[in-house]
Amino acid sequence: MSNPATQTSQTNWTGVSYGIVLGFVAAYFQFKVPPVLPVMFDLYAYDTIVAGGFMSIFAIAGMLISVRVGRAIRRDGAQRYLMAAFGLMLAGTALGLAFPESGSVMLTSRLIEGFGAAVLAVCMPAFANMSAGPGHLPIIIAAQATWIPVGQLVANLVAQPSVASNFWQPVWWFGAAATVAVALWTFWIIRRGSVPGVAHVRAASANEDGTAPTATHAPLTSKETRALWVAAVLFFLWQAQFMGYFTWLPVYLVDVRNFTADGAVQINQIPVVVLLVFSLIGGMILKTGVGVVKLLTFALTLQALGWAMIPFAGDPIIGLTSLVVWGIAAGLTPTSLWALPSTLVGGHRAGTDAFAVVLTGRYLGILAGPLIAAGMFNWTGDWITVAYTFVAIAGATIIGTLYLGTRIRDLKSGN
Repeated sequence: MSNPATQTSQTNWTGVSYGIVLGFVAAYFQFKVPPVLPVMFDLYAYDTIVAGGFMSIFAIAGMLISVRVGRAIRRDGAQRYLMAAFGLMLAGTALGLAFPESGSVMLTSRLIEGFGAAVLAVCMPAFANMSAGPGHLPIIIAAQATWIPVGQLVANLVAQPSVASNFWQPVWWFGAAATVAVALWTFWIIRRGSVPGVAHVRAASANEDGTAPTATHAPLTSKETRALWVAAVLFFLWQAQFMGYFTWLPVYLVDVRNFTADGAVQINQIPVVVLLVFSLIGGMILKTGVGVVKLLTFALTLQALGWAMIPFAGDPIIGLTSLVVWGIAAGLTPTSLWALPSTLVGGHRAGTDAFAVVLTGRYLGILAGPLIAAGMFNWTGDWITVAYTFVAIAGATIIGTLYLGTRIRDLKSGN
C-alpha cells in the first residue's frame, strides 16, 4: 500500500468493513459453484475432474498474481488494481452465463473471475489489519476469517430456491450485482479518501527521500519471510482439506446419501453456520492471550476427528456430529491462520506483501483440494477413501504447526 503498512492507533471502521466486504465478495465468487454443481452436472454432464477444476482454477489465478499484486498495491495504492479486478469478475460472469454447456469455456470464465477475486483477497486482510487499532486487532482478525463462511452462506442462500427449480443462473446474477455494488463503494472511498491505500498515490521509497526505514516501515527480514512461507505451507495443507470438503459435500450427499439438490444445500449450511460462529469465538480466544499455535493445534486435531467420523456418518447422530465438529474446527483454524502474519512480523508490518505470501499457500490448497478428492474418488470409486486421505493431511498439518511454533520462538528470541 502507499505508505507501507502502518497500523493506526485508532480503529478506522470504514477501512475494516471495506476490507472485509471485499473478502465476502471474493469468497462468494469462489464458493458459488458447489451449491449448484449437482444441477450443472445434470444439465451439462461435466467430467468430474473438469468440475473440480471450476474451484481449483481460482488457485492458478491467485498463484500467478498474488505476490506481485501485493507488492504493487503496497507501492502504488490499490485503485487501479481493484477497478481491473471488478472488470474481470464481471467479464468472467458474462462468459460463464453465455456458454455454460462447454466445460472448457466455463473453466476459462472461472479463471477470469479468479484473477479479479485474487486482487480482492490480497486487499482484504491488509486493509482490515492496517485499519485496526491494537486493542481491536484480535477481533478484527477473527472477523476477517469469516469472509469464507459468509461468502459460502450467501451463495447457499441464493442457490437454494434456484436449485429446487433446476436453475443455477441467479447465483451468477447475484455475484455480478455484488461486484457492481462494491465497485461503487470503492469510487466513494476514493473520492472521500476515507481508507488509506485505496487511491492511487505513488509513494516515495525509503531511499528516495534520503531517510532510512523506521522499524514500522522496515522490510521483512529473511527469517520472517521464511517463517511466512512455513505459514503458507500450513495454509496449503488446511485449505486443501477445506476445499475438498465443501466442493464435493453436496455431490456426496446427493449421490451417496440420496438427498435432493436443495436438501444437500440445506445440510451444507450446518458446518458453514457453525464455522462462522467459531471464527468469531476463535478471535475472542486469541484476545485472551492463548497462543495461536496452541489454538491451531487444537483446531486441527478436531479437523482430523471430523474427517475420521465420515465413514460412520450413515448413523444420523454421527453424521450430524461430524458436521458440527468439522464446522468448529473449520472456524477456529482460519482465525488462527490469518493471525499468523501479524504474529510473525507484527500487526503494524503485516501488509499486502506479507499476506500475499500466505495467500500463495492458500491458493495451492484451493488448486489441490478438489482435485485430490476427485482423483481419489475416481481411483477407488469410494468417497470414504477421500475422508481417510484428508485425515492423513490433517495429521501432516499438525506436525507443521508444531514446527512453526519453534520458528516463532526463534523470532521472538532474536535467534
